[in-house]
Amino acid sequence: MPPQRPRHDDEVPGVSFFRTLLADAKLEHLTLPHTFFGRSEIRATSFQNTDLSESTANWNDFIEVDFSDADLSGSDLRACLFERVKFRGAKLAGVDFRYCGFKRCDFTDADLTDAKLTQKVGAVLQLSAEQQSVIDWQSEDGDEPEGG
Repeated sequence: MPPQRPRHDDEVPGVSFFRTLLADAKLEHLTLPHTFFGRSEIRATSFQNTDLSESTANWNDFIEVDFSDADLSGSDLRACLFERVKFRGAKLAGVDFRYCGFKRCDFTDADLTDAKLTQKVGAVLQLSAEQQSVIDWQSEDGDEPEGG
C-alpha cells in the first residue's frame, strides 16, 4: 500500500478501482487504507466495517453502497454522487465532500468531525445538531479534484 493518500497519477497506486464497475460485492471487515477509486461506478456494494481511511475517491458514482461502521477518515471524496448510501456509524472525520451530490443518504451516528461540506449541500442533508456543529463548513466548493 502507498504510504500516503493515493493520487490519480501515482505510478503504483496500491489497491485501485479506475474506470471500473464494481457491483453486488461484499468488501466487508477489510483493511484497505489508501485505496484509490477514480471514474468508477460502485453499486450495491458493502464496505461495512472496512478501513478505507486516507483513501482517494474522486469522480465516482456510489449507488446503494453500505459504508456502515466503515473508517473513511481523512479521505478525499470530492466530485462524487452518493445515492441511497448508508454512512451509519461511519468514521468520516476530515473527509472532503466538496463537489458532491447526495440523494437519500443515511448519516445516522456518523462522525463528521472536521468533514468539509458546503453550506448549500449541508442544508439538504438530514444531520443531527451535534453533527452540524463539528463540520468544517465551506461557503464554496473550492478547486475541483485532479483527474477530472
